[in-house]
Amino acid sequence: MKSLHFALAVLALAVTGLQAQTAPAVKVDIKPLKFTNIQTPQFEASNVPARNWRPKEWLEIDMEFDIKLPQAAGGRNGSLPSMTVNYYLAMSTTSKDGRRQVIKGSLEYVDIPASERCHALAYVSPAMLRRILEKDTFQPSDVTGWGVEVMVEGQRVAGDGSIKGPWWEKTDGLSINDNTMLPKKDTPFAILWGDYDVGVKNK
Repeated sequence: MKSLHFALAVLALAVTGLQAQTAPAVKVDIKPLKFTNIQTPQFEASNVPARNWRPKEWLEIDMEFDIKLPQAAGGRNGSLPSMTVNYYLAMSTTSKDGRRQVIKGSLEYVDIPASERCHALAYVSPAMLRRILEKDTFQPSDVTGWGVEVMVEGQRVAGDGSIKGPWWEKTDGLSINDNTMLPKKDTPFAILWGDYDVGVKNK
């Protein structure tokens, strides 16, 4: 009898572990990414020195999407605790060895409301753009291809791209520049646009 109880306990632990590894039944509908060249905003403040500087151009990535949750997770009134978005942007330049430059970033967004239009924002700094494009200006046409993956609890639940298939996995012809994107909260745009975009996890 003890051996039977032990076997049942092991089975229960295995099932619990399997459930913990299973991503929630969330459905994510992704719209095509929008790219904007946007200048550093200028703000004025009292009691600090005035300094002259030239606003530079940032790359803003705007991902419009919506999620649907099962009733067990709150349905239309529920929220997804977190999801990670992996961005891949093929740029118009190549590395010294002839490989296509790719900007890659992973951001974790939190408290995503179900059944309403949402926006996830990400940014590439002027300094990073200058290093990759080797010029001081940026145009949306400098992004020649894009891909995006949405991960929930380590599992891919959605994805999209400018061409079919995960082209970013064919790394032989690509020069991947990882960790090159910033959340809005880490940029000069942090205080702008209120509730337009979903939040990002604090590190």
